[in-house]
Amino acid sequence: MSELPRWDDLDVVLVDQDPVRRAAVARLARLLGAQRVETYADWSNAVIEGPVARPTVVLVDGALLGRKALELSSAASSDRLFVALVHGESGTTPEFLAAGFGAVLYDPITAVDLERVFALAHSVLSKAADRERRLQVKLSALRQVEADLTLLAEMTPDWLSRSLHLLQRILDVPALAVWKVDWEADALVNAGAVGLPVPFVRELEAKSRGRGVALVHRVLESLLVPVDMREDSTDDRVLTSAETRRTVGLEAGVVVPIRYSGRIVALLSVYLARLDDFARSDIQLYDSAAEALAVAWKIAENRRVMLQNQLLYRTLVEEEPVGVVLCGIDGSVRLANRAAARLLGYEGPDRLLGVRLPEAVRTLAPLPWDEWTQRAAGTSAVEAVVPILTLDKRLRIVEFHARVVELPGDGPGWEPQLQLVLADVTLERRRLMELELLHDLTRMVSEERDLEAAFRMVADRLQREFGYGLVGLALLSGDGTRFIGRAVRVEGGLTYNEWRADRGVTGRAVRENRAQLVVDVREDPDYFEPQPDFPMESEVVAVLRRNGEPIGVLNLESRRGHRLDQEDLRLAMNIAVHLELLMRQVELTEQLERQALSDPLTGLPNRRALQEHLRRLLRDRRIGTVSVILIDFDTFKTLNDTLGHLFGDAVLQAVSDRLVRSLRPSDLIARYGGDEFAVVLADVDLPLAQEIAERLRQAVGAAPFEVRGETVVLTISLGVAAYPRHGDTVETLLRAADEALYRVKRSGGNAVGVAGEEAPQL
Repeated sequence: MSELPRWDDLDVVLVDQDPVRRAAVARLARLLGAQRVETYADWSNAVIEGPVARPTVVLVDGALLGRKALELSSAASSDRLFVALVHGESGTTPEFLAAGFGAVLYDPITAVDLERVFALAHSVLSKAADRERRLQVKLSALRQVEADLTLLAEMTPDWLSRSLHLLQRILDVPALAVWKVDWEADALVNAGAVGLPVPFVRELEAKSRGRGVALVHRVLESLLVPVDMREDSTDDRVLTSAETRRTVGLEAGVVVPIRYSGRIVALLSVYLARLDDFARSDIQLYDSAAEALAVAWKIAENRRVMLQNQLLYRTLVEEEPVGVVLCGIDGSVRLANRAAARLLGYEGPDRLLGVRLPEAVRTLAPLPWDEWTQRAAGTSAVEAVVPILTLDKRLRIVEFHARVVELPGDGPGWEPQLQLVLADVTLERRRLMELELLHDLTRMVSEERDLEAAFRMVADRLQREFGYGLVGLALLSGDGTRFIGRAVRVEGGLTYNEWRADRGVTGRAVRENRAQLVVDVREDPDYFEPQPDFPMESEVVAVLRRNGEPIGVLNLESRRGHRLDQEDLRLAMNIAVHLELLMRQVELTEQLERQALSDPLTGLPNRRALQEHLRRLLRDRRIGTVSVILIDFDTFKTLNDTLGHLFGDAVLQAVSDRLVRSLRPSDLIARYGGDEFAVVLADVDLPLAQEIAERLRQAVGAAPFEVRGETVVLTISLGVAAYPRHGDTVETLLRAADEALYRVKRSGGNAVGVAGEEAPQL
């Protein structure tokens, strides 16, 4: 393993009134490679005055700052990164960050904590412009995935397992595990793992009993050196046996803490295939992953507590993310928290007091108020998901948890009241509805290949489930001058199905070949109303493209009072891209089917197409008779052997053209194989089929063919059979025609034979 890099390009200033912690942190800083470490027991303005020789990390005990507002903007620009050391009641993270600190560390401070701070300082204060691309890309991905982990924690109890799979792909490691610290039982309990076999997990859990707390402290106090998991390892942090580790095939592990409100609740173990795979710079990645899990962990824990405790009134605390409203049975609001007011679009909870909630909330679907209030007090809460148009004109999908409780009333007794807990599930529900729509759309197109039905389904679902006042799916006409509506849905009925392509916001989207978001259509000069008696608020247009060029639009408009935003634009663009792919898929599928059912040489249907066509005709009860003519060239083999196969192919093309011109458009002619052709005649009886066969024989033999400068005289033999006289299946009918054909061939050819009859004599 290569030598670990050291932070010898940073200076450290430590201001801490606790001498034990001050000495411990200073020791860690020196072990990490800091060459110059200055320590102070009390705050002094000297730490931010004057220039510094090198980038400097200033670690300050939060308790020394008290309630003083500290302005550090000038210091932060002079090669110093300020970090607050938080312990006990010394302050909160937002306060220090607002004051200008670049980071906050919680007690106890570990080598991992200092490593993260030094990496941040190096990134922020370094004069070098070049950064390692791999590290930055992964850090960016982890920052973005934090919201996804939070959403998973809100949506599913299986959030941790799914989160670990997601983090495993980002970190590109063979295995990950989260070990929950059971401080009372002095053990580690696996909360989730990916890439690890069950025996490995169970053995580690068993051997951690009685050693869990000591192992946590040992891991946190150790230097930033990975756990050596090789078979001959003597690393005292390893719990599993050499035999178990051999079956796993992993050589190293890196452990970082997961904190919940400043307390270590679990350890994130990152496993590596080889010890040499460890890079010290990757500690930042693992620490960021642990922070993302910590945020999600908190969300999941909060949700579990809310459900288990039936959303008790302590959720009224302003810091809680859910809204709580207490109403009388008549609907008048008696109590509301700030989260509820914000969710319903009010400036503050006082604006809600006294109003009747069923009338104050503007919904796309009515509140089930009677159902809620008629329930008995003390019964479990019921849920309802309701789309709400807030006062700020946003459409939010709100999950209501309603429960009747008995509380002291205005008089001496108790009276029933309705407790409502509100949660904003807009993003979660919209993502779910979007995924369901795209899934159904893919299934419909893949299984049925009915684009018209798919267009109608998209328009119906977008209007019904997402609350749009107008949904229009239109494709450009062949000359590009008009939009042809394939599915247009407007509340109150269909207003139009075709409009000029140079008009409106849709026309602008096509001209500019880019999506459009118009927040207020009254301020857009290009906008035109679909119907004057139905005023709209916003419009979104996504462009459908083929090979980068516009072929149509998906148009969404909201009624007055419902303002669209970037989320609606993203939805429209996603659906448009999906429609483009599905339209292309249908085109390719139909093209492949045409190729599979056609003869590449003549362009005629092939034997398979002939059989399928004949099978459909025989099943059609409206058709009384079906005739089949099989055709074979009399001297084609000699021609092929004399002038070559390429010449023979050219002759087949010329003959097939003459045969096609001798038949009706409704008749099917196919290349049956080699130099054989077949004709299927629907609703044509046997005598007429004989006449048609004779006409084909004369058409081929009446005049020679000019092919590649050669004059070729050809004759053909034909066999005719009719349904139901000569057979009632595809196989029997073709066999009868084939037997008639070869009776003609044996008699000299150049004639028409009928199934069941003697071959004609020439």
